[in-house]
Amino acid sequence: MRKKIVILFYAFVITTLIGCELPYQTKSQGTYIIANASYDISLLSVEKSTGSEKVYEKQRIEIVLEAGITKFYFEDDMMRIKWRPAPNDIVFVVHNKTDNPVKIVWDEGKFIDAEGVTHKLLHSGIGYEERNDFHPPTIVYAKDTLEDFVYPADCWQKEESGRKSHKNQGHWKRGSFLPTQIRGTAEELRTKAEPFVGKTFQVILALQINGVRTDYVCTFIVNNVDVTEKEQQPEKNSNNGGGRRGSRGGAF
Repeated sequence: MRKKIVILFYAFVITTLIGCELPYQTKSQGTYIIANASYDISLLSVEKSTGSEKVYEKQRIEIVLEAGITKFYFEDDMMRIKWRPAPNDIVFVVHNKTDNPVKIVWDEGKFIDAEGVTHKLLHSGIGYEERNDFHPPTIVYAKDTLEDFVYPADCWQKEESGRKSHKNQGHWKRGSFLPTQIRGTAEELRTKAEPFVGKTFQVILALQINGVRTDYVCTFIVNNVDVTEKEQQPEKNSNNGGGRRGSRGGAF
């Protein structure tokens, strides 16, 4: 009799432990680690060239802090440009100081990455399908201001849609020209991101003033990168359209 009681007791204990363990396993099942990289990027220099000749004149680069965000001002006799560089889009505000209209010739602009590879320069409103099309110039009238953002034309990644069919397997969205996120640990992302610290990239804005083209070669440098990680729950299937081409993600 006593032996039967002991057996029943241990059976109860084992059953209780299994019952306590199952909810824990269910709760943690399917979670994974996402690592994110945040970069400190600054405007290093601005050079001007007209045709094949460099233009040497008085310039001014100023660092300002607005609403906790670091921005960079460049100014010469013709233009005043404010930059906020980021790995997914480089936001800028350009002010025409002259008495004549200025054209931003998008098809002559360039993005030169940290490896020295040249890419076509795109701006807001351009989707994946239009990336290789002709993009008409934007006019900034006398004493007027334009806000926009630029990014390399071939920096896209495919995002799978919730509902798949043979006609539509997903859509393309703008990616980052620096590694910003992976499904993995912070250490794994750090090995990808840290080699870019100390490297530079360039944005070349091609402006036409009174029929004369002037290129503003803006050089940016990656000062530092901060990598973090967090546990992520699997996303639920949803069909939210996904037709948006991209946005600034906040006012400049």
